[in-house]
Amino acid sequence: MQQAFDFRGLFVLDLANNHQGSLAHGRRVIREVAETAIAAGVRAAVKFQFRQLDTFIHPDHQEQSPLKYVQRFMSTRLKLDDFRLMLEDVREHGLETICTPFDEESVGVISRMGFDIIKVASCSARDWPLLEEVARAGKPVIVSTGGLDQADIDNLVSFFQHQGVDFALMHCVSVYPTPDELMTLAQIRTMRERYPGVRVGWSTHERPDDTVPVGMAVALGAELFERHVGVPTEEHGDLNAYSSSPEQLAAWFEAHRRARVLCGPRQRPPSAAVERDALDGLRRGVYARHPIKAGAEISRDDVFFAMPFETGQLASEIFKPGIVAQRDLEVNAAIAEDSIEIPQDADVQV
Repeated sequence: MQQAFDFRGLFVLDLANNHQGSLAHGRRVIREVAETAIAAGVRAAVKFQFRQLDTFIHPDHQEQSPLKYVQRFMSTRLKLDDFRLMLEDVREHGLETICTPFDEESVGVISRMGFDIIKVASCSARDWPLLEEVARAGKPVIVSTGGLDQADIDNLVSFFQHQGVDFALMHCVSVYPTPDELMTLAQIRTMRERYPGVRVGWSTHERPDDTVPVGMAVALGAELFERHVGVPTEEHGDLNAYSSSPEQLAAWFEAHRRARVLCGPRQRPPSAAVERDALDGLRRGVYARHPIKAGAEISRDDVFFAMPFETGQLASEIFKPGIVAQRDLEVNAAIAEDSIEIPQDADVQV
């Protein structure tokens, strides 16, 4: 499938509710994580989350609710104008913009505000009324797959492909923070193999000081990444157990960069000069076992292979019987390439 939007190398920085319902704090988070991304030289997008709370939350839970998620959403509520200001901040920093809608009305808001990308959260990846509205929006889409079984992901891929949506998949585990035994990073490779042509990334919720998983995700083929971000302050307290501070984000970016260097290109590259020099130091050259007269055909019994290998010498790996000495060779003499003749039918290249 041809994709118009290039998802590769994109880092999605999820603001979520870490603005704490404060415009000033939200703008600070955007500024600091944007500066961190720019300093790391990465391509980043700041992600918002939209819920039209007057209709998203049932009327019986609007004033008071025992549900922790409802309490969090209501306590961190921001006005749409506040989001517009923060969105402009993201653009001024040169970052891309992305938003997760949790209801159909929010998809329209995202379109009117001109976000670059729509993100589908794991909890919405089987919400077909919402998915259909997302598909109609005509924007690039990133879909997280936390909690889905294989058939669910197959259905998502089939749906978006048939709708002509430009999309990417994210391996995700919706446990916050995610313990090692639930990380299942090999699913990144599984999805790449199962859905050829679909970009596959990783939406991560491990502890923010743990930089091992991101390197493994790179090695398994993840091409885009998502992480929750925030800024701890005295007023708003510490971050949750799965969100990165700017300092932790910088370490995460560096771990990703180093992992890419360690992995190198997928196609085998030519060996580096320093590697060739090291290997040449261990090569064996071809030496005369006893005196050899000019014009004599050299057999395997006439030579031995030993270190060191000298510049211009015939190497052990290319010696084959049948070459002819062009001059007299003394015992233990290095057999140089210019001291032999290779017959037409000898399978030797020097």
